[in-house]
Formats: sequence, structure tokens, C-alpha cells
Amino acid sequence: GVDKFNQECRESVLKYAEEWGKTINRVARWVDFDNSYKTMDTSYMESVWWGLQQIWNKGLIYEDRKVLLYCSRCETPISNFEVAMDNSYREINEESVYAKFKMPKGQRIVNDLTNDSTYILAWTTTPWTLPANTALSVGPDIVYVMVEMEESSERYILAKERLSIIEGGYEVISEFPARALESLQYEPLYPGVISDNPHPGPLPEGEGKGGRAHRIFLADFVTTTDGSGIVHSAPIYGEDDYQLAKDKGLPRQEVLDHQGKYTQAAPEHLRGVFFKTADKIILKELKDQNKVYKTENYLHSYPHCYRCATPLYYNALPAWFINIQKVKPELLKNNESVNWYPGHLKEGRFKQGIENAPDWNISRNRYWATPLPFWKCENKECKNIICIGSISELKEKSINFDEVYPQNPHPGPLPGGEGVKTPEELIDLHKPYIDQINIKCEKCESKMQRVPEVVDCWVESGSMPFAELHAPFENYTDGHGSTAAQTNTERNINNFQNRFPADFVVEYIPQTRAWFYVMHVICTIIFGKAPFKNVVTTGTILAEDGSKMSKSKNNYPDPNLVIEKYGADALRFYLLSSPVVTGEDLNFSEKGVLEVSRKVNALVYNVWSFLRLYERRKIEQLEAPESQNVLDKWIATRLLQSQKLVTEYLDAYNTVKAGKEIVDFVNELSTWYVRRSRDRIKAGGEDAKAALATLGFVLAELSKLLAPFMPFLAEFIYKDVTGRESVHLEPWAEGYGDINEKLLKDMEIVREAVSLGLAIRKEKSLPVRQPLQSAAFDTKQKDSSLDEELVKLILEELNVKKFEETLIDKDTRPEGTAVMAGTKDVENFYLNLNLTPELKQEGAARELERQVQDLRKKSGLKVGELVDLYYNTQDDALEDILLSMLDRKKTFVSQVNKSLEVEVDFEAQATVDGKAIWLGMIKI
Repeated sequence: GVDKFNQECRESVLKYAEEWGKTINRVARWVDFDNSYKTMDTSYMESVWWGLQQIWNKGLIYEDRKVLLYCSRCETPISNFEVAMDNSYREINEESVYAKFKMPKGQRIVNDLTNDSTYILAWTTTPWTLPANTALSVGPDIVYVMVEMEESSERYILAKERLSIIEGGYEVISEFPARALESLQYEPLYPGVISDNPHPGPLPEGEGKGGRAHRIFLADFVTTTDGSGIVHSAPIYGEDDYQLAKDKGLPRQEVLDHQGKYTQAAPEHLRGVFFKTADKIILKELKDQNKVYKTENYLHSYPHCYRCATPLYYNALPAWFINIQKVKPELLKNNESVNWYPGHLKEGRFKQGIENAPDWNISRNRYWATPLPFWKCENKECKNIICIGSISELKEKSINFDEVYPQNPHPGPLPGGEGVKTPEELIDLHKPYIDQINIKCEKCESKMQRVPEVVDCWVESGSMPFAELHAPFENYTDGHGSTAAQTNTERNINNFQNRFPADFVVEYIPQTRAWFYVMHVICTIIFGKAPFKNVVTTGTILAEDGSKMSKSKNNYPDPNLVIEKYGADALRFYLLSSPVVTGEDLNFSEKGVLEVSRKVNALVYNVWSFLRLYERRKIEQLEAPESQNVLDKWIATRLLQSQKLVTEYLDAYNTVKAGKEIVDFVNELSTWYVRRSRDRIKAGGEDAKAALATLGFVLAELSKLLAPFMPFLAEFIYKDVTGRESVHLEPWAEGYGDINEKLLKDMEIVREAVSLGLAIRKEKSLPVRQPLQSAAFDTKQKDSSLDEELVKLILEELNVKKFEETLIDKDTRPEGTAVMAGTKDVENFYLNLNLTPELKQEGAARELERQVQDLRKKSGLKVGELVDLYYNTQDDALEDILLSMLDRKKTFVSQVNKSLEVEVDFEAQATVDGKAIWLGMIKI
């Protein structure tokens, strides 16, 4: 029964809402599930009723029989925008047929008469509709011919432009305009199915009983693009066919039931057969009866139900509609106030969808949905119809409300679940209870009964902006609400007026013709404005090979495992910085998530780890600290620049550019600022304090930028660095001063110069540990010059002693100078590669220092832990270099001894400049 079926639906909703909540929480999406709305709640349904009543009162809802795509499994029509989404059309290869409709002998066509073997050829891709054929249509501007076949002497009538379909030899007997065929008769393929008085019961209101079946009519929709230039019409199963039948007063008879099976009106052997199964049966028997000229395989797009994948068919059904044509100008006008992202949708898909939209079929032949609030008078002569807009109105007008809904009305679990507060919430407006409510007709005092259909689920979705708040019965302050509603303060966040229109709405791109569209329609009609200020659309996430993700194919990674492996932050950042948030499709790749984990998560975490290695205290003041060091000044102004750019991008809903800016900043913070600041932080003193204070401040502010993308990592770092409650409770990072554009540009020059210098070293196989005598560069803007501190950065990074302008001049440039051209700000970079004995010795010392440090690292020694160092080498010069280096670097060894006999904890054999040396360590 309907009551048990609907109870199962209710329990299913509650089950999956809980599961969905777990996933939403795991990916840190901030959603209030405890107070979430459900369209099945009585409060929500009452608001939907109110909305429909507002539209009804404007005269925009009507009942009519229209040809709609219909799903025989769901037993309900499908809206045009439901078919348009989710790739409902599929390419299928079917057998089309050129059927031979025999014309009675003696009918005149200009100067010729039809004989015993005259046929008119009509082509169709839906053979199952042939038993319901009522008429044939020809194009008024098309020229037709009659041909006689040489072999069979049969005569065929078809469009002259379609003679290419004729196979074998033939003679053109005559040529004539379409009007010469008008009103001529032909014999039906299935006599007795459609008659001049065809309906086995009462005809739908307004449908004709005229005796004009099985004649030829002129129709503008006929073309010669394909087929024979003659169209077969089965009025119930085609939009053009149905309109022709209405215009000409032709019979309109159903031959399929609601399950897509043939009724008693069909030939006996087809009764109970599914319409798609009947194609082969019909083709075979028509061939056997010589009623088929030929068949052809035909590849075309065919609509399928987006829910169950059943093939759809056009069906003329009685249904309820919202008149979209009357409100199109206002719909188009209100679209102008909306900011779409990506922007092309505004004037493209969404606007075109409005311009081409048919009237909206808002009724469904289903059970589990908000019932249509229309009651019809049983008196056929009265024809009174009313629309109920609230439970209180239903109580007032009903003659049996207390019988249907007694004090404790629901025979089972309460519809609202836990937390039911008001008597209204105890009322289940679903079928079958609401169908039992009767109303007394105000016009004739007869009984009124509710129409059996429920609302299209998209009416419920489109009502969300006000129905989620049970407006206007609650949270509504313009006089429509209840007494309880009037207690809302103007600043109540749940007040409808404070939340309408919404700041933004986001869904995937097919919703431009579904959810976005229906919200726009309903809110435009009721409130006169668009329901949202900004619309963000996403593409579809596909499998890595570009195919659609499918449970049956198992061609997607388990999202829970992806989160467990890489973290929710990495997955979020990957998606938010991908093309999917710009309305394009994304081939999902775990490698992309891994790359984010390495480029963002790992780098940010490593920067934090470095800070905590030298500084355990919390930041006291969340403002840029004073520092005289150029690196601190640069990272502070670079942070300010990132804050400004990320804010601008997010204000424009461009998470891709915002994410890229964050990646760039994190990379520069880690690979430039922290790396260049390591030595000064290790050295201690005031400069180290300034660097640590700057780094702590930058991490705190970076956490704010990361928060929308990586909420978990941002929260961890912010709380650890600042000691405050949560980064998500802090104001957005809006900057703290003016951006030093010159410093940013100068540092770009510095980094390009360093990059060119390193490229020369790599090309010449000169490691950075080997000091060089001199370098120089010139910029593309000849008047630009760098401060001494910035020049020092270049020298230190490249391990060069000094800058010499003579390298730039060809006449004074020494031999052995390498030159590399720049790409952005630097014209050329010059590096003197000549090595003096002193430079070689210094390079050897650097290499020895690296070997000692590598041994410490392999031994697991931490910063500050001292060792006794032992060594042995046969090269006196190398020994002198080692001892001289260790004398300068007094921080990591306690004492140095030359010995091979002592037992050490760690040892290594090294080669420096081709000379061997043994190193050993004993941990103190």
C-alpha cells in the first residue's frame, strides 16, 4: 500500500541523511546537519503549498493534456530540464522502417488515378507507434512524385528530393505539389485499432470525434532531411502529431497503458507487450503482409529516464503546468542581476534555457512527494477548482479534517522524527492521508476531492529559499507570518529577508537547466527577484581515463581511502584548484592529490616544524614585527600581496587562481625565505629573533588564507603558533599595510639572477660549494639598481665573492666568463669561472663540511648534539683544510683526533677533489 511504501521512503531518507552527514564532516564542509531541512517535513511541504498558491493566485497554473516524455517504469512524465541533465540521451542503433500505406483505387492525383498497387511511403524510427496511426502528413512546399517499379509494377508516392531511397529500376509516372495529396485516403496498417469514433470510453475534454482518420494532411513540420518526406502520425505519441490531431479534429486514442504495455485497444497479439519489445514483432508481421518497402539501421540519440535508465516515449498526458511564457520577460530581466561563474553561462546556457523553455509540467504520477494542493468539484458542470495554501486553510475548508487527522493522527513513527513541537508537525500531508480530505464546494456545495498527482520534485527544490525556513509561517517579517514569526528580530540569521537573495549557490553545471532554473522561476514569480546574487557551477568529476565514474565499472578510487591516504585537506585543495570549479570536467587523479600533498601540505608543515625547532613560544601580537633584514621585509610585503590577491580571487569565486597564488606563496616561503634564513636563525642573536618573529607571524596569517582550502592544517598551525581558539573564528586576513612594490620587483630580479647563475654552474658542472671570484648582471630596465642587501643575497646564494662591472664589458671581460641570457627582468648574467688555488682550497673545505654534516644526519644526530671527530688521510693539504674548517665551525664537534684505531659510533669514507679521507664519530 501507499502508506507502507511512503514509510519505507521516509526511513530511507533518514538513513542516508545520516551517512551523508558523516562524509560531509570528514571533508570539513561546514553544514548544520542538526537543523537541516528535509523536503518531506510537514513544515517544508506547507511552505511549498503556500508558494504554489501564490503562483495560482497570479493565474499562472493550468491543467491541460500535453505531449511529454514519459517513463513507463516510474509511471510518470519527465520534465524537459530533467531530460536535459545527466546525459539522458544515449546513442542507439535501431531498425527504422519505410511502411507502405495502400491507397484505395480511383483517387485522383492531378491527372492520374490510384490503382490497385498504389502505396504512399512513410518512414518512422518507432515502429511500435504504427498500430496507433491516425494520419499521414506531407510538407506544403515539398514536391512529390509517383514512381512505378519495373520489377513489381507497384506504385510508390514520396518526396522528389527523397528518390534516393528507392532501390531498383523505376519510372516516374507523375510529379505534383503536396496539395494534390491533401485529404486523400489510405488504408490503415492495423484496421480497427483507430476508428472515426475511436475512444472506447469517455473522450478527454475537448477531443474530437470527427470522421477524418486515415487521411493525408498538410503540415509545416514535414521535411526532406531524411525519410520519405511523408510523416506518419500517432497523435498521443508525438507533439507535432497531437497538435495536428487537435487542429484537424482527429481521433486521439491511447494504445499503451501507464506501464508502456499495449492495451485492449491494440490487436490481440500485442496486448500486454512492452512497447520497445513490440518493434520487432510489428516489423516482422508487416513484412509478412507486404506492408514494408524496406528497413534501415538508424543511429540516433534517444532519451532515457535519468533515474532508472528506461527508454522514454512521448505521451499525451493530462498534467498541471506553470505558464512560463507569461513570465519569460521577468525571468530574463532578473537574470541580469546575477553574477555567474563562469560568466559565459549568464548569456549562454542559462539565458538560452529561459528563452527556449516550454511551460513547466509540475505534476507527477507518484506517491512519495508533496501532494498537489488542488481540489476539484465532483460536479462536472461546476468545474470549480481551488488551491490550498496552508494547513490552517485546509482545516477551515475541510469537512472531515478531524476524521482524517485526529489528535494523535499518525499510525506509526511521527513524520517529523524527534523534536516535534507543534500540532501541525504531527500532520502528515503525504498520500494516502491527504487524499481522504474532502472540501465543500463554495459554488455548488458539492464535495471536492484532491487531484491524485503529487508535485514534481523540482517544485520542492525550487521552493528551498523560503521553504527551508518554513516561511512565511515562521522567520518571515513582512506581515505574512504567524504570531511566532513576529518575534524574530531584524538581525535573526534565520529570518528569510536576511537570507534572500542568497549570497551564492553552487552546484554542477547541468543544474543551470534544473535547480538554478526552478529556483529562479519560483522566486521570480513569488518575490519578483532572482533567489541568488552569485551562481558558481562545477563540472563533473570523471574517472582518470575520462569515462563516467560508475559503481558497476568500479572505475574510481574509494573517497574514504583517498582521504585516509592523503588527508581531507589535500583532496579539498586538489578539487578547489582544479578545472572542475570553473564548470569544466575533471579526470580525477590520485597523482594530483599526491602532488598537492607534497607541494602544499608537506611544505607548510615543514616550515612550521622549522619554526618549532628554534621557537616554542606563542606569538603575542598578530601584526608584522619590526625588522631591518631585507628578507623579513620582503616576506612581509609578499604576504600582504598574497592576502590581497587571494581575497580578490575568492571575492570573484575564482578558487583556481586563489589556490595557485597560495601554492606560489608557500613555495616562496619555504624554498626562498626559510632556506635563506636558516643560517641567521642558527646563528642566534637579534637577527634570529626578528626572523623567528616574522616567520611565526607569516604562518599565522597564511593559516587564514589556507582555512577555506585546508581547514585541518590551517587550524592545527594557527592554534599552535598563536594559542588562540580557532582560525575559523578569526577575521579574514585583509592585510596590514601598503605593498612595497619596488621590493617585490627587486626580489624577482634577485631570484632570476640566482636562477641564471645556478643554471651556469649546472651547465659547467661546478657545484655551489665551490666559491667563485666574481659575477655580474644587467637588467632590461637599465636604470634599475639593487640595494646592497639584495646584492649580498645573490652572492651568498651563488657562493660568489663579489660583483665586478668589468664582466659586463666585452673589452675588459676575462677569459673563462660564462654568459646566460635572462627571460624576464635580467638581460644577461655573467659568471667568472676561473678558479684560483685559494678558491679551490675553500671549495674543498666546503665539501669536507658537507661530508661531516651528512655523517651527522645519517647518524640521527640532532642540532646541538656534539661529537668527537676522528679522521685519517694521506694528503697533508686535505688534513690542513679539514682542521682549518673545524676551527671555524666550532658548534658541532667537541674534539678532533687523527686516528684509525679507535672504535667509533659512525664512520664514512669520503673523496674530496679526488683525495680520500676517512671520517668517524663518537657521540658524547
